[in-house]
Amino acid sequence: MKLPIALFAFCAVSVGAVAQSAPAPVTSNPAPTSAPTQAVNAKTYALVSAVGDQFTYVRQRESTGSNRIDNFTRQVIKVPNNALNAAVLRGLDRAVASLEPDSNRIYITLAAAEMENVLPQDREAVAIGKVVGALEKMPERAKWDKIYVAVPKFLLSERSGMGTKLQGLGVYVQPLSSATISDNELGVDIDVTTIGESDTTDPEGEAVRSKRYVAPFSYISTYVIDPRTMTVIEKNNRHDFQKLFDPNSPALDVANTIPTEFLVSRIERLIERSASKSVNDKEGPATVEVGDVKPVTGRTETKK
Repeated sequence: MKLPIALFAFCAVSVGAVAQSAPAPVTSNPAPTSAPTQAVNAKTYALVSAVGDQFTYVRQRESTGSNRIDNFTRQVIKVPNNALNAAVLRGLDRAVASLEPDSNRIYITLAAAEMENVLPQDREAVAIGKVVGALEKMPERAKWDKIYVAVPKFLLSERSGMGTKLQGLGVYVQPLSSATISDNELGVDIDVTTIGESDTTDPEGEAVRSKRYVAPFSYISTYVIDPRTMTVIEKNNRHDFQKLFDPNSPALDVANTIPTEFLVSRIERLIERSASKSVNDKEGPATVEVGDVKPVTGRTETKK
C-alpha cells in the first residue's frame, strides 16, 4: 500500500503551527487570530508537540518463523509541512480549550531535524530532553501557567494484536487470516476461523469481526510541566488505535481494502483524539506518572 502522504498537508496550519526553521530547536506561535478574545486574567498554557515528522508503516510478514529476528516489515515515511505536529497540537488545543475556554494558548513544535537518527526506543527521552533544554532558555515561560508536551511513545511488547516495537504515529497492517490448522496425531483439521478475531470498523462505520485489519495508531506520552521550576506535574501515556476492515472489498491484500481518503481521515482523527485524551480523558484515566524531567540535549544514536 502506498500511503498518500501528500494528503496530510491539509493538517498543517489550522492551529497556528508554523513551518520549522532549521536553526531553531523549537518554533512557537501565539494564539491564532481566529481564537476568541481572552479575559484579562486568563491563564496561559504552552502546548508543545515533539512527535516529529516520522510516520511508521508496520506490516506483519505473510510467512513468520522463530528464526526471524523480526516478523514485521517496517517503513518510516517523512510527512511534510509539520503536519503530524499540527494534528497533535489541534488535539491538545481542543482539550485545554474545553477545560479553560478563556485561556491564552501558545503553540510550539520541536524541529524535526532535532530527532534525526534517533532510535525508536530513545525518541521519547531525546524529544523531552531537547524540548526542556530549549524552553529553559525562554524567559517568557515565567508568565505561563502550564506546559503540555506531547512526545512519541515506544512500546516493545505486542498490545491487543497490534504488533511489537511500535512507536509514535503510524499504521499497522495485519494481513494473515488462517482458517484451519492440522493436528497430525488426530489426522484432522481444526477450524480456527474465528479464533483471534478483533473488533474492527468498516468504512460505513459498522462493527465487523476480523483477523485482518489496517490499524492507524497513536502511541504518545504527554508531560504536564510547571513552567517556572520545569518539574513534571504528571505524565499521561496513550496507546490508541483503530482497526479497520472492509469485508465487501474485492481487494486480496487487506492493505488495499480501505479507501485512501477514508484511511487518511481516520489517521488524522485518531491523532487529534489521542492527543486530546492525553490531557482531558473523560472516558477513563490514562497511565499517570510523576517525576522530574532531565534534559538530554545532544543525546542521539545512529543506526549501525
